[in-house]
Amino acid sequence: MHATRPKNIQIEYSFFLDLISYAFMHEDSADPAYQRINTAFRRKLEAMERHYLYSLYKSGTTEDIRRKAREEYLEAIGLRDSFRWEDRKDANVVHNSTVLFPDFDADRGTNL
Repeated sequence: MHATRPKNIQIEYSFFLDLISYAFMHEDSADPAYQRINTAFRRKLEAMERHYLYSLYKSGTTEDIRRKAREEYLEAIGLRDSFRWEDRKDANVVHNSTVLFPDFDADRGTNL
């Protein structure tokens, strides 16, 4: 009985880039194997870009960097503008629990 092969493997980033460069330098668009390789590389590069943008959106050093990364990420995944929400608090919504529960002490977790 033989061991099953993993569906995915990990390789070094620099080696991955070398593979892409090699594949594109030896282009043969009529070759079905080249077409599969080209499609797979493009999908992987797009996924890596989306992952980078999402990570930057969540952990960027400034609000401006996070905002720009979020916009680029939503654009990359194809989310239309009409489905996007603004990342801000609504001035008409109460965000302070003491207004809703004036007898509650949030620091102690008890009523006053």
